[in-house]
Amino acid sequence: MILGIIFALSLIINNNLNFNAGNSDKSSEYSDDINFDNENLKISALSGKIHIDTNWTAAKNAGICTGNGTYSEPYVIEDLVIDGGYSGNCIWIRNSDVYFRIENCTLYNSGANYGDAGIRLIKVSNGQIIDNDCSNNRNFGIFLSNYCNNNTISGNTANSNDNGIVLSYSDNNTLSGNIANNNYNWYGIDLYSSDNNTLSGNNATSNLNGIVLFYSDNNILSENIANSNNYNGIYLHGSHYNTVTQNMMKYNSFTGGAGLGIPATGDSSSGNSIFLNCFINNSKNAHDEGLNNNWDNGIKGNYWSDYTGSDAGGDGIGDVPYTITGQAGSQDNFPLMKCPIQEGGGIPLELIILISVISGGAVVGVVAILLIRRKRKRIE
Repeated sequence: MILGIIFALSLIINNNLNFNAGNSDKSSEYSDDINFDNENLKISALSGKIHIDTNWTAAKNAGICTGNGTYSEPYVIEDLVIDGGYSGNCIWIRNSDVYFRIENCTLYNSGANYGDAGIRLIKVSNGQIIDNDCSNNRNFGIFLSNYCNNNTISGNTANSNDNGIVLSYSDNNTLSGNIANNNYNWYGIDLYSSDNNTLSGNNATSNLNGIVLFYSDNNILSENIANSNNYNGIYLHGSHYNTVTQNMMKYNSFTGGAGLGIPATGDSSSGNSIFLNCFINNSKNAHDEGLNNNWDNGIKGNYWSDYTGSDAGGDGIGDVPYTITGQAGSQDNFPLMKCPIQEGGGIPLELIILISVISGGAVVGVVAILLIRRKRKRIE
C-alpha cells in the first residue's frame, strides 16, 4: 500500500513538473493578448487571451499551437488556463477552414458584451472543441456564429454562464457529451437558425431552458438529458422536421412551460418527430401548438409519467393514446408503459475498483487507473 501511494505521488509530481517546465520559459516574455489577425500581430503569454484570424502559421511560430492544419495533423491548442479578465473572448477564432483542435483548456471570466465567450468561433469550419471547461463566463460558454459549419463540440463543460453552448447560423455540426448546467439567464444549449446539426448525449440541467431550437430545421436530438430547467426541457420554436428521440426530460417547468414545448407562432413548428423519449414529473409533460408534429414513429411513442391507460395485451404499449395539451390536438398513439432509457450507465468504475481492492487487487494498479480516469487530456 505504501509503495502504491509513493507511486501515485510521483506521477502527480512528475506531471506538474512537466507542465511547469513546458510553460516557464514563455510565461513572462509577452503581454496579455495573443492577437493573430492579418493586420495586427502581437505575441504574448500563453496564459493570455488568444485571437486567431486566418493566420495559424503565426500562432504556430509563436508556440501557441502545434500541427499543420491538415486532417491527419490538425493545429492543436491545448492545456491552457485563460482568465478573460471580464473583457472579450478567452479564445477567439474566425475566418478559418483548416483543421484544428482546442483541447483540455480552462477558459473563464470572458466579457459581458454580446458574443463574448470562453470560446468564440466566427465563420469557422473543421474545428474540434474537445474536453474544455468553459464555465463561469459572463455571457457565453461556447459560441459559434456566422456560418460555423462542420465542427465538433464534444466532452466540454459549460456551466454557470449566462448561456451555455450556442450555435447561430451554423450547420452540420456535432455536439456530443457536453455538460451545460446552471446557466442562469438563458439556455443550456441553444440553436438559432442552425440546421442539420446532431446533438447527442448532452446534459442540460437546471438552466432557464434546457435545449432550445429557434428557427432551426432537420436537426437530430438524441440521448440528451434536460432535467430541472425553469421553463422547458426541450423547446422548439419555428423549427421544422427535427427528430427528438431517446431523451430524458423530468422535473422541468418550475415556472411554466413543459418537458417539451412547441409554442404557437406565425411560423409554427411543424413536421417534427418525437418518440422513445421519457417525460417524467414535469409540471406539464408536453405542449403542442404547432402543425403536424408526430409524437410516435408509427410503432412506438414516448413514456409519460402521468399516463393513466392500461396495457391489456402486455406488449408494453398503452391501449389508448396519450393526449398532448395544446391547440394542435396532437396525441401519442403508442404510449410506452416503461421508460426506455436506463439512467446511470452501469456500475461506476470507482465501485469496480473498490471491489477489486477488497478482493486483493494491487493498490498501485488502482491508483494508476484513477489517475488515468481523472486526466482529461486525450492520450494520442
